[in-house]
Parts: sequence; structure tokens; C-alpha cells
Amino acid sequence: MELDLHNHTNHSFDCSMNPAKVVRIAKARGLDAIAITDHNRIEGAYEARRAAGGDIQVIIGEELDTRAGDILGLFITELIEEEDPILAIKAIHDQGGIAVLPHPFTKSMSVQEEVAKALDACEGFNARHARIKSVDGGLGESQIVSFAHSYGLSLTAGSDAHFYRDIGRARTIVPGNSLKDAKQSILMGNTILRGRRSSPFNYLASMSIQVMKRMVHPE
Repeated sequence: MELDLHNHTNHSFDCSMNPAKVVRIAKARGLDAIAITDHNRIEGAYEARRAAGGDIQVIIGEELDTRAGDILGLFITELIEEEDPILAIKAIHDQGGIAVLPHPFTKSMSVQEEVAKALDACEGFNARHARIKSVDGGLGESQIVSFAHSYGLSLTAGSDAHFYRDIGRARTIVPGNSLKDAKQSILMGNTILRGRRSSPFNYLASMSIQVMKRMVHPE
């Protein structure tokens, strides 16, 4: 199975992609499953699953903003509102989900040891934040691989897509044909990473979207 495990929709503050269109593009690009991981929201993930209609499998996810940085919750069922990173990871596990560290060593150059020990996986390749140009069947960036091995973490890849052109840019390849198979493979570390780095201009563009959304819907 080919999975893209990190994507956003217009339910995130810095993205304008329609969930239904996201799943249509994901299917057209040969993905077997896609995770929708909006910032502190899960409505977009459920909207995408309804729109998919079984044509492509949709993983319900969330990118939680915690006091120790972002944490991805994959295979969850309900919104998690928890700023404490350890309690956030516990909440993910209580829902039967997988806790993943996204884009390691980008926004912060260190990871709290207590947090690292509680995680299940980390992104070996994030197309939006990668320092290397691409990964093809390898493990990802050396610093991240070393960190993952130190704490027994599985490695995943995600596009961190905020624009349609980036959907499917990074892929986690696992054996099996169901989300249950995929989840088990990730937990066991049975993953292959593939992907290409996205344009650095995308980050600036998403910041512009954030500003425009706040102008239309001021807090």
C-alpha cells in the first residue's frame, strides 16, 4: 500500500484545499490511503472520508499543537484538545491511534526525552520541511534516522501538503491492503519511504493564506 500520512485541508488555518478534491487527487495519483491531519481539527478528515466513498481509504488524523511542538495523531476517532505532550500522546493511544513526531528538528532542534520515549514513530521524510532533495526506498535524513533508532521509533513519510500539487509527493509504503494492515506495519517499523521535496515557496504561500483567513475570520 502507498500512503501519504500528512495532509491538510481548509479546516487548517494555513490551507485552502477542499477535502473532497484532496481525496480525488490522491486517488488519481495512485495512493491507496491518505491521512488528513488538520491543525487541532478533525472535521476535514471526516469530510474527506465521506467524499471518498470507499474509492480511497482515509485515515482520520490531527496535528496537535502541544507545548513541546507538533504531534501527529493517526488512526484516531475523536478530536484531541490537549496541550501537554505526554497527555496528548496518551489520548492518541487511548483512541487506538499512533503518535508520530512530524518534521523533526525543524521548528525545534531538540526533542524532550520523555516525549521521544512516548512516541510510536517520526517522519523520516517530510516533503515540506526536508533538508534532502528526495528519498527513494531509503530511511530518510541521517539525523532523524539516528534519533528514531535511539528511541525505537518507526519511520514514516508525509507530504505535509497545503496545496493540491503536493498531494502524494511523499509516501509511506507498507505491505497489506487495509488500514488495519497499514497501522500494524507502521507500528512494527515495516515501512519504506519515498518522496521529493516540495518548493520552498509553498511555506510562504501558506503563510499568506493564514493572513487572509484571519482577515476574513478575525479571532
